[in-house]
Amino acid sequence: MKSRRKIYWGLGITVIIILIIAVLTFTKAVEVETVKAESGVIQRTVVENGTVYAKSGQDLYTAAGGTVISLPVEVGQPVKTGDVIAVLDNPEIALQLSNAKTQLAQVESAVTSYQGSLDGIRLELSAAQINLERIEKLYNSGAASQADYDNALLAEEKLKNSIQELTKNIAAARQQETSLANALNIAELSNEKLIIKSPADGKLMYLNCDEGQVIMPGAALAGIAASEELEVRVDVLSDDIAEVAEGQSASITSTALEDKVLTGQVTKVYPQAEEKTSALGVIQRRVPVIIRLEDVQNLKPGYEVRVAINTVKKENVVILPRDAIRTNADNQQEVMAVENNKIIIRTVETGIYDSDNIEIIKGLDKGVIVVKDADTQLAEGTKVKIRA
Repeated sequence: MKSRRKIYWGLGITVIIILIIAVLTFTKAVEVETVKAESGVIQRTVVENGTVYAKSGQDLYTAAGGTVISLPVEVGQPVKTGDVIAVLDNPEIALQLSNAKTQLAQVESAVTSYQGSLDGIRLELSAAQINLERIEKLYNSGAASQADYDNALLAEEKLKNSIQELTKNIAAARQQETSLANALNIAELSNEKLIIKSPADGKLMYLNCDEGQVIMPGAALAGIAASEELEVRVDVLSDDIAEVAEGQSASITSTALEDKVLTGQVTKVYPQAEEKTSALGVIQRRVPVIIRLEDVQNLKPGYEVRVAINTVKKENVVILPRDAIRTNADNQQEVMAVENNKIIIRTVETGIYDSDNIEIIKGLDKGVIVVKDADTQLAEGTKVKIRA
């Protein structure tokens, strides 16, 4: 009996200790870090990588492929309209040009030969017709035989047939000559396209080839800048383009700028998206956006920059850090307000947000203190102590 009483007493004391610990635990204030709802500015931005271009620059593309055999101009060198930038060699086009020239020369020679023969036969025909008239008179007077008259007629007929045949040959040759002249013209135009010339006065900004390199048709070979004015092209995801508009400001940063931040302005938003493949191989729909630079510092065409386009902006609104907002089981947004050192759960309605803060439209006034980390699991009424 005594041993049982000792066990019961031991169990009772253990339960009492557990209850005391639980009471102390649940009545002890939880230390939390808080923030205060303040009046501020929400500035949304669309951030993307961009590339610097010369505003009036032109990219030069190859109409026909070939091997680069000459690069007379160096990058950075000034050029005039018509200056040769690169010369390509294409054996197929060269062969077409050579064949067209050879065949055309042969046909022209044949036409000349036919024409000479025709002129000679016409002279012979004229003489034969005079002779026929003479023989016919003699035949009618009985001074020439039937055989003489028949031979004179046959000679005239043969010459007429020869003239008819030569005329057909000349017509066919003339037609072939026209066709070959067109082929030669096409070959010459193709050959001219192997010589890449500057379309305007300016400066050679880049070359995408070296001598001896094989270039495919349609490749961007070089770039000409007609002025020193620069702009930035940014390809914005189609999901973000709705907030981007002409006239918005932008901030431009780059390793080439070190700590400097340049400002720019959106001057053009293209009307349709283009299909692009990301660095990870993901196919995306992106819309080109052009930004004018107010100051270029040491940026050059071809440099990569980081662009932040300032889109939607609201001033004098109640804001909180985005981490202070959470979504409850009813899909409502809420915060953990601190009143009289206790947690009060408040449902709020939010508006726009930026990378750091979010707008509070309803449910919370300026000056209210809330728990900074909304992921902290604190129930309604929990005692808290604000961390210094």
